[in-house]
Amino acid sequence: MMMKRLKSRKLGFVLALLFLINSMMSLKFVAYSSAEQTSSKKKYIEYNFENKSVSPLVKHPSNVTLKVTNSTYAEGLYSVLVAGRKNVRDGVVVDITKLLDFSREYEISFYAMQATKKLQRISAILEILDSSGKNQLIVAEKVLLPNIWTRVSGKIQAYNYKKAKKINLIVNMPTSKSDSFYIDLLAIKDLENAYVLKQENFENKNTGGFLPEDKNCKIALTKDKAYSSTYSLKVQPSQKSKNGKVFFPIKGLLQKSRTYDFSVLVYQDSSKPVSFLAGIKINDGKSTKEIVLTKQNVTPKKWTELVATLDLDTKFSAKDVSFFVKPAVAIPYYIDLYSIADENWGQPIPDYNLPSLCEKYKNYFKIGVAVPYRALTNPVDVEVIKRHFNSITPENEMKPESLQPYEGGFDFNIADEYIDFCKKNNISLRGHTLVWHQQTPSWFFTNPETGEKLTNSEKDKKILLDRLKKHIQTVVGRYKGKVYAWDVVNEAIDENQPDGYRRSDWYNILGPEYIEKAFIWAHEADPNAKLFYNDYSTEDPYKREFIYKLIKNLKAKGVPIHGVGLQCHISLDWPDVSEIEETIKLFSKIPGLEIHFTEIDISIAKHMTEDDDAYTRYLLIEQAKKLKAIFDVLKKYKNVVTSVTFWGLKDDYSWLKGDLPLLFDKDYQPKFAFWSLIDPSVVPEE
Repeated sequence: MMMKRLKSRKLGFVLALLFLINSMMSLKFVAYSSAEQTSSKKKYIEYNFENKSVSPLVKHPSNVTLKVTNSTYAEGLYSVLVAGRKNVRDGVVVDITKLLDFSREYEISFYAMQATKKLQRISAILEILDSSGKNQLIVAEKVLLPNIWTRVSGKIQAYNYKKAKKINLIVNMPTSKSDSFYIDLLAIKDLENAYVLKQENFENKNTGGFLPEDKNCKIALTKDKAYSSTYSLKVQPSQKSKNGKVFFPIKGLLQKSRTYDFSVLVYQDSSKPVSFLAGIKINDGKSTKEIVLTKQNVTPKKWTELVATLDLDTKFSAKDVSFFVKPAVAIPYYIDLYSIADENWGQPIPDYNLPSLCEKYKNYFKIGVAVPYRALTNPVDVEVIKRHFNSITPENEMKPESLQPYEGGFDFNIADEYIDFCKKNNISLRGHTLVWHQQTPSWFFTNPETGEKLTNSEKDKKILLDRLKKHIQTVVGRYKGKVYAWDVVNEAIDENQPDGYRRSDWYNILGPEYIEKAFIWAHEADPNAKLFYNDYSTEDPYKREFIYKLIKNLKAKGVPIHGVGLQCHISLDWPDVSEIEETIKLFSKIPGLEIHFTEIDISIAKHMTEDDDAYTRYLLIEQAKKLKAIFDVLKKYKNVVTSVTFWGLKDDYSWLKGDLPLLFDKDYQPKFAFWSLIDPSVVPEE
């Protein structure tokens, strides 16, 4: 679906087609100087293989075979097949030494595809040869799904290699010794021009991938007319069909929830202005439809730039996409300087083709995520949540200070939105949390008459118990049948106390009685909701024993407690996975008790070294290995482990600021931790 977009530029003709599309496009005239074009060429280098040459790709090593093919492509008509591999390091190499200005920073990008039946990992390695020898570093890597063109990109700080004698870019597929892969649209761009996805000025002496819709329409390079350099593309419609439309395949370039600017210069030398249309042709797998993005009169003997802006929302889907140009009447015309730019370059975007986590584990347990309210209002976050998670936990929005900031002043507006979101998207909701020593307003523990703090007198106890009961039964009652599980009491255990109870205001005023009452009142309000005690550091033998005794005693008294929530805020160093299994074993001894892992994240901050990307990569691999080992244990106990929740959608949403503890990085990109749960074979061993 296209989202309507208004620009400050002059608005062009609007035409809405296709059930997925509803857009408003813009048009402008721009005159470029030759000097600007020369400067642009230095900052943008593209190899699209439309000249049917594999250059500048070179076999690495010699046993590899390289072949230009039209069997598949990300854009245009051709790509390069890399075959004949006998080693995981086999692939292609490009000498980029002379392409770099060593005072600049660049983005290196290419599109890759593999056609095996499993996931594969593609790597781009920078090989630097200088007086100290040969050094290699990974500048980009991506997991490739079968038969999907994927953009792979990374940054090169050329200013760090001023003393280099030679710099090679090596691309290989380290997850396979022999499987082939494809490469298309290799580009090296000054970072200032990284937003440009595609440029074509026909100076490579080929048609750049453009095709006529009518086979009798002739297209050819020409020197007759060119905007600033030597060549342009001449289009000569046949007199019989009078169809002058040309198109350019771009099926691999477009991604959901992005905004693209298309630009093309057109020239015609008839006797009067001619209307030109430009737009998108989309094949959704069932039918092909055209979307006219702009319509403009092109005056004779004058280059005119047509610019159209295309907005894709998160639901956009197409099997094939092409950009087209078409004159309203069948006349000869010329095109030059075609480009596609990504307006949102630098802004994070997910890969919407990723395998679904909750689908992967549907036969084991729910896969959940804790999210802040802003995630429900961000369409990108929403799509990620819907794809990977079938349970969510409001991060803070159902805690006492959020629902009842002052006595009797319940505010359910945001909590209700969570409920509506879950109902709409068939997602379960975990309520978090009814009773906690933090994020509970101070008025709970203040005498309403004197303003002084409550004591453990019988009168004050009654005040607090009444408040607790009203809060729990109001909240749980409102969401009866809509919240499948509640963290009723959170973090009430302190292993440093002789009796194990945290000396919170709840305990100091009421003693351990408040725990029992909380579960009883929650059950009265919603007899079908699962009620949990939730805590951290449950892998510590001393603390988990206190929690075990608490739950066992509650069960023995007939208190309606149904499960234990193991938060699992852990690190690479602690705990050992065996302790997690021991915790599961211990609580499994309590008949009928469910176990939820409620707040998983794995910290690596303690080991991180500033500006050492290679070591951070190593830590992320270790993080993935640990998470896989944990899930291997959880799957063993699927009879008692019924829900697993990650505490945050992506790293920059985490409460562990500056850490990298979650499945997705700040740009929504899946980390090795994610892949360890989908297919561990694509996670590097080193």
